[in-house]
Amino acid sequence: MPSFLNQVANHILAQNGTQLDRVRIVVPTRRAAFFLMQELANSTTKAVMSPKIDAVDDFVESICTLEIEDSVHLFFELYETFKDIDPDVQFDRFMGWASVLLSDLDKIDQYLVRTDYLFDYLSEAKAINRWQENLPEGKTLKESSGTKQYFTLFENIKQVYSTFRSRLMKNGKAYRGMAYRQLAENVEELLLQKSDTDKIYFAGFNAFTESEKQIITALIKAGKAEVLWDTDRYYMHENTGVEAGKSLREYQGQKIFSNWNWTDNNLLTTKKDITIYGVPNATLQTKVAGQLYAAMRAGDNPDEPISTAIVLADENLLLPMIYSLDEEVTDFNITMGLSLRNSMLYTLIDSVFELQQNVVEFRNKSGRNVRVPKFNHKSISKVLNHPFIRHYEHAVLRPATTETNTIIQETLWQITDGNRVFLSADEMQELGQGNLLFETLFTHWPKNNSKRVIQTFYTLIDILRDVYKEYKNALETEYLYLFYTLLKQFEQTLEDRPEVITLKTLRSFMFELIKQTRIPFSGEPISSLQILGMLETRALDFDRIIILSLNEGTLPQAKRQNSLIPFDAAQAVGLPTHQHQEAVMSYHFYRLLQRASEIHMLYTSTNDAPGGGEKSRFIQQVEYELSSYNPEIKIQNKTVSFSKKASQELSEDVPKDAAMLAAIRRYLSGKGVYPTHLNELIRCSMQFYLKHIVGVKEAEDVEEELGMDKIGTWIHACLERLDQDFFLHEKDPTEEQIKVILKEEFDDLFEGYITDLGLNKIYFHVGEQQILAFTKHQISQEYRRKILAAEQPLRTSLTLTLQNEETLVNIGGKIDRIELSGEHTLYVMDYKTGSVELTGKQKVSDPARKEEIIRTDPDRKAGYVRQLWLYEYLMYRKMQDEKGLNIGGKTYEFGKYLVKSGFYSFRDPTNLIANPLELTEGLDAEHFIQRSERLLSEILDDLLNPQIPFKKTEDLNVCTYCDFVGICGR
Repeated sequence: MPSFLNQVANHILAQNGTQLDRVRIVVPTRRAAFFLMQELANSTTKAVMSPKIDAVDDFVESICTLEIEDSVHLFFELYETFKDIDPDVQFDRFMGWASVLLSDLDKIDQYLVRTDYLFDYLSEAKAINRWQENLPEGKTLKESSGTKQYFTLFENIKQVYSTFRSRLMKNGKAYRGMAYRQLAENVEELLLQKSDTDKIYFAGFNAFTESEKQIITALIKAGKAEVLWDTDRYYMHENTGVEAGKSLREYQGQKIFSNWNWTDNNLLTTKKDITIYGVPNATLQTKVAGQLYAAMRAGDNPDEPISTAIVLADENLLLPMIYSLDEEVTDFNITMGLSLRNSMLYTLIDSVFELQQNVVEFRNKSGRNVRVPKFNHKSISKVLNHPFIRHYEHAVLRPATTETNTIIQETLWQITDGNRVFLSADEMQELGQGNLLFETLFTHWPKNNSKRVIQTFYTLIDILRDVYKEYKNALETEYLYLFYTLLKQFEQTLEDRPEVITLKTLRSFMFELIKQTRIPFSGEPISSLQILGMLETRALDFDRIIILSLNEGTLPQAKRQNSLIPFDAAQAVGLPTHQHQEAVMSYHFYRLLQRASEIHMLYTSTNDAPGGGEKSRFIQQVEYELSSYNPEIKIQNKTVSFSKKASQELSEDVPKDAAMLAAIRRYLSGKGVYPTHLNELIRCSMQFYLKHIVGVKEAEDVEEELGMDKIGTWIHACLERLDQDFFLHEKDPTEEQIKVILKEEFDDLFEGYITDLGLNKIYFHVGEQQILAFTKHQISQEYRRKILAAEQPLRTSLTLTLQNEETLVNIGGKIDRIELSGEHTLYVMDYKTGSVELTGKQKVSDPARKEEIIRTDPDRKAGYVRQLWLYEYLMYRKMQDEKGLNIGGKTYEFGKYLVKSGFYSFRDPTNLIANPLELTEGLDAEHFIQRSERLLSEILDDLLNPQIPFKKTEDLNVCTYCDFVGICGR
């Protein structure tokens, strides 16, 4: 079946023969212009002078006397115009609707709107009259600040429109709609009086703007133009309810375009195989489309390829679509662009701005807050971990040996290891060892110095460009080039404007331009596979079509009026509304189907997927209307689903094979067992396995706020200092001395933290109050225990028979404080910053349950009891091994001193929490050791039992604060 452009070529050749040098052809897109030139070349065997073929925008621009300005200059010019009218307008707010306003001005001119009528219609008096008509009788509108702002906006826009046009006209510049209006209002002078063209053909259009209509009808009246339509009988005559023919039927009825060429009958008579696919999510559509094309290609004759189009109604699917094509598909053409906003380069630019805009507040000695330009660790990490910077690291910063870190790795390690929350530019330069990348990224931008910002990005592009030459990544290199040209435009625009631009304004402006900038793809235009957006399909025909994202809200688009002009006003003056857009998209859809024989339509079938939900009305029109008119149409409906493969249930337990058992024995004879280890083993053996057998460590990260674990470390360090400096020497510190120690230890431990602001300051004061209350209570006691030692490490080795094998077991612990009460009782005391609740006395006094609690009870209360029991055992064992406990020049003999234990909880600093469990009656040290070692043997025997694997706990509360919850998937 001949294509529309083939018909156009034959028609023009039939009318003009080989005399085409004075013929001009205007089509909707540059792509259509290229293909029409191909058709003309293929339709003649003689050598002819080529006619001039233009896309409609190029045609207007070539004739108009004004130069269409780039978007950078237009935005600045519009802002300055608005600022003259409203000096209070802020750039950031202006940028929020500047592009919408520019689009409105463009449409006002393209549709030749009578601006005096439009703005009069929008005036307060006329609007209130209209609104009043719709109110119930007796009701009147009340004025508010909102309505006043509403009408002020339109008064400003009215002034902006005329002033903005005058400023541009004065410089010989224009926006697109302004160029169209100039040509439409001066068509006689600019077009008809010129003698270089005999005839102009307008081919493949369906809905003209008023300016286009005025230009073309003037040319037709002068006998210098002809319009060639691509329409079908189905929507022109048979089913006039279809939106596709709305404008076209009006044009045909008005007869303003002279003879009507052409209306074909393809939709009603030709055979079409249509398959409709419901797909679970949007991205999966690209996978389906890739497989469909691979299957088509496998059945094609390579010497006679069939023209195929993959049409993306949602252009965000372009990259997934490219990656979904088979690797063997190398010959294809893309006629749409990739937004710079979706690139990795954009995320780097965004990260650099974020880095420079973070300014931290510190308090000086006088108590005032001072803003200091320091870089936040999160922003630094975000920039240095960016893929572009990582590529630079790999290509340029490779160390001499694999054992040496790069300066980027070293910098990130130094920040994490030192918990450095904020770093100055000098500190970052020092870490970067003078590297140009560090100098570029981590030099603070002077306030409101836009030239410095642009220069930073120029340098960054130079640094990265060399890297991507090595990687030969064409796409990323193109991103860099595109950003470079954008910066050049920016720089030239700023040079013409003396006023100061803030960093915030510069960022807003740059990001708005990035959002509008697209990377144009250049491929083989005559390839058999074309990947297009819906608008790029205009005037083109394909034998096979795969259309993606045929969902209501995507094609056609949702009913959004992306305009500052209200819907009723737009309708009144003839501006396009969402109804017009729906009719245009309907035409493009049906026109695509006209000459296609194989059609695949994909839509997202699930409501919860982005862009999903209801299938497009266009699909339903084909299913229930078009198919009833044409019996040659065959429709199949298919549902794409994820295949469910039977998967083998994998055990989450970790078995103990010979290698595992050997690792456990190495652990027992090496670092050995500590009280916390035993609690972890009994509470969750999987946690014990990951932490102590495998050695998985918690990922280190910079912490801006102190957690309770850090506060606990600080309180322990302070109490150790107080014991060492005062209590061990039987001296009592004053409150001032305590506060000095608290501050010194806090500053020493948390050097990288900001400790004088926010939660960290609150944590300091809470900890200070707790320690002051504890020491005050201790000092005020009438009968005080004597403090013998602080932070005392205890360790013992013993040989146990475990799983019928003699095994060396090391057991250790660190006791916060050893105290002497009376003449013959030693207390092993442990500090707790949190609340402590022990297993009840009734439970632990039951002889049958005492050992069970120690051996198997996973409850946290039992864990505290188990910890104190092991401390008591270590004390007795140390006294036995060393013939007494030697502290401060005195020996506390084994068997003569009873050992007890307890907690000091800083949630209740005045209360001593004693261990309720007594494993043996009274002072019987040897019996206590024997029973304890038997219990240890039973616990560790189970640890080495190959029949008992490491398992996850059933108590999910244990997982709440576990470091390995991500590994377990809990």
